[in-house]
Amino acid sequence: MLVLICLLTVSCEKDDGIDESLDEPVLLDMNTEYSLAKKLQRGNGERVKVILLLGQSNASGSSIVSYLEKNSSPDDFARYKEGYPSVLINYCIDDHNACSKGEYVKVDLTCGAASGFFGPEVGMAEELSVAYPDETVFILKYTMSGYSLHQHWLSRGQRGSIYNAFLAFAMANMKHLETLGYEGRIGAVCWMQGESDTTDHKGERYFENQKALVSYIREDLAPYAEEGGIYFIDAGISNGPYCEPAYPAVNEAKRQFSELSPLNIYFSTIDEGLTTLYEPEGEPDYGHYDALCELELGRIFADHIIESYKKR
Repeated sequence: MLVLICLLTVSCEKDDGIDESLDEPVLLDMNTEYSLAKKLQRGNGERVKVILLLGQSNASGSSIVSYLEKNSSPDDFARYKEGYPSVLINYCIDDHNACSKGEYVKVDLTCGAASGFFGPEVGMAEELSVAYPDETVFILKYTMSGYSLHQHWLSRGQRGSIYNAFLAFAMANMKHLETLGYEGRIGAVCWMQGESDTTDHKGERYFENQKALVSYIREDLAPYAEEGGIYFIDAGISNGPYCEPAYPAVNEAKRQFSELSPLNIYFSTIDEGLTTLYEPEGEPDYGHYDALCELELGRIFADHIIESYKKR
């Protein structure tokens, strides 16, 4: 059996230079031309699982590889560096600023937002390769940096610039899989986002915005939905200095949304002990998770993905 994981993301840097007190539409000039895999082996009609991961740069991959090496055992780091041949990724980060050029490549430490950085796909691949030892897992990662749910994924509560670009990417890949002989089914969305919505103005609107976002995803991707529907697996944001003042409001909105449907799952990265406080040493990047925490973020997402399929 072939498993397809579709990982889509956006950076957690805040959108500087925008008057956050306004609700005026913000239109971004997004590149929606996507080259698609030429080297992917043709299928034989097999059904494949598809997971979408959307979020900011903690999903995109902005944690530092050198700290992962420093804080991991040599054997573990060698495994991360070698990568996972059974877990392949096609990624498009920051509107093609970093991408795999439409090809599916093995998940390793080179699939982050820039050279020397990695994302949660490493922890995901570690778990998924064990859970599905006889399957090939595909990850599609789509990312943007520093944009909010309120103004960029959505626009006045409607589908916004980033959402439309993401949808074009997802649909292009799903159709491409069909042409290659696979029956793709989307089982879950993993969402690591909210840091750019931590002003009071945006934070107080997060619940309604998230309801709208998920309704659009489930509506627009319904033709490819897995039996039982599309799970929405949502990671809370950190309580670090970068996420003040409205991280409590954003996380509470996420928690409340998770109660609307058994298909909605929320986990607290704060309760899980994930930190943004220590790396680089002496001048920490408060917006991005420390290396071992980024690895754990991916593992947690993978655990929820695996459990969601057990419930079907």
